[in-house]
Amino acid sequence: MKPFYHFLMISIVVTYNPFSTYGITIENDTLRNESIPNSYFEFNSNGFTDYVVLNYDSISNIGLFWKSIDWVNLTYKYPNEVIISQLEGEYLIIEGIANSLLETKAMGVTYYDNMRYRIHISFKNNKLKFDVTSLESYNKGSQYISPGWYDMKIDEIEKYYYNKKGKIQTIFKSYETNIPKYFNDLVKSLNDYIIKGNINNDNNW
Repeated sequence: MKPFYHFLMISIVVTYNPFSTYGITIENDTLRNESIPNSYFEFNSNGFTDYVVLNYDSISNIGLFWKSIDWVNLTYKYPNEVIISQLEGEYLIIEGIANSLLETKAMGVTYYDNMRYRIHISFKNNKLKFDVTSLESYNKGSQYISPGWYDMKIDEIEKYYYNKKGKIQTIFKSYETNIPKYFNDLVKSLNDYIIKGNINNDNNW
């Protein structure tokens, strides 16, 4: 008999922030490990993907909630610090740090900064909504700015990271790949755990 997860039907809905001009919907996709889409999140001149919805027909809201809690416990080194709010069967809010994820280049020098993020995972009608609600970068400080966390303005990335022709500024070029890959990997990891019960634990924090 084939494993159960080979037959689990899910639908994936990807939406973008209000500044985006397009979205992607994948309906009735038979989930298999080798065919999970690797482009849930995108960072481009249209905006940053707002959230992803996964639909699990045979798993209850309570089941999805506790599987997500288990996933956090297995994924993060300090899960008690990552989980900042929760309500059984309804939502889970986590906050993590991706060390040295933000790569910027200026005057021939490459800098690596940490990124702090907040994710709101909610559960409704056998669906899981994975919503990245904020991104912050850590500035080490200089004579012009105090050290600390600064809002990355993800609702206005076309204003802060792109030029008038829609091309990303050279200094931020890596953001187009590094940031969405990080969250794509998180969604894939959570999805794999819900379906198959295993996990690839390589995240920071």
